[in-house]
Amino acid sequence: MISVSVPRGRIRYSIQVAPGLLGRAGEAMLRVCDPGKLLVVTDRTVARLYGARLLSSLRRAGFTPRAIALPPGEHTKTIANVRRLCERWARWRVDRSVPVLALGGGVVSDTAGFAAAAYARGLDWVVFPTTLLAQADAGIGGKVGVNLPEGKNLLGAFHHPRGVFCDPEALRTLSPRAFRSGLAEIVKIGVIRRPAILASLRRLGGDRARVTGLIRAAAREKAWYVSRDPADRGIRQHLNFGHTVGHALEASYGYRRFTHGEAVSIGMVAASRLSVRVAGLDPRSAVEIEDLLRLLGLPVRLSRSPRAAFWSALGKDKKRGRTSLRMVLSPAIGAAKTYELHSLTPLREVISSLVQKP
Repeated sequence: MISVSVPRGRIRYSIQVAPGLLGRAGEAMLRVCDPGKLLVVTDRTVARLYGARLLSSLRRAGFTPRAIALPPGEHTKTIANVRRLCERWARWRVDRSVPVLALGGGVVSDTAGFAAAAYARGLDWVVFPTTLLAQADAGIGGKVGVNLPEGKNLLGAFHHPRGVFCDPEALRTLSPRAFRSGLAEIVKIGVIRRPAILASLRRLGGDRARVTGLIRAAAREKAWYVSRDPADRGIRQHLNFGHTVGHALEASYGYRRFTHGEAVSIGMVAASRLSVRVAGLDPRSAVEIEDLLRLLGLPVRLSRSPRAAFWSALGKDKKRGRTSLRMVLSPAIGAAKTYELHSLTPLREVISSLVQKP
């Protein structure tokens, strides 16, 4: 069993990865809370695919679920939707004894988790992630929040779940693009912490059945970081490798052009090239990272130079210092370190090198 454990912070929860968990949701929930009222938050696509199965299992276990289905997509991550959830719960006379179950990808867990953190000063919650990205990364660690027009995840909180239950069978309905997007976060873990994951990814091919082991490996490493730095003030920030550029790309295109994983893929290529210049990464390692991302079908280039909105989003990045931009770079495969960039010139040159020539 994989677990997050922070004794001093009284944080402890398990991460289970097993086929068929959605059909045994009620049994899983009984491990973390008593039967009774339960608030389910999902999106309309996931509700259509898995809602009936999950709700049926919950009812058999003695729960009385009330479900809300949000629109799918990154544009759902807004304070307006958090308010709608909280207002609905208030009309249902929900009190702090009622837990929340988030069923869906990272957008659902971020939005539902933030609403759970805010409503009545905190409701317990659990996560049933249904995308590869959420099972390997986003559903773990208690970072919840929504976007602002000025940037990604600028409004949020730390609110750790009582449990994370990953059913790899849910990945069968993912589009190829969504599946590839999730692979980007697994690459990230391999680059910064566990190189063996990169070797496994090279052997993956198109066999989705082999991804369960990769989910467990990535989740185990994510739990390692979270257990040592639950508030994201130190070593856990290494998980931002590729995300400084990635988040800026997402925001600059209004969260429409790139999926999160696609933006992070390009961000990792940028971070790898910058690592060669700033952190001493072997140039061959940077090429290996880029080649793996390309092999997995992820983007590694930009079709044109980023617009001014990209550089503006970088300027508002929540990881900035007072006078410089902080970026996580890799001095060697399996390692990461946060660097202060007092000048954007090296990054501008790296970004320019990623633009495809006509």
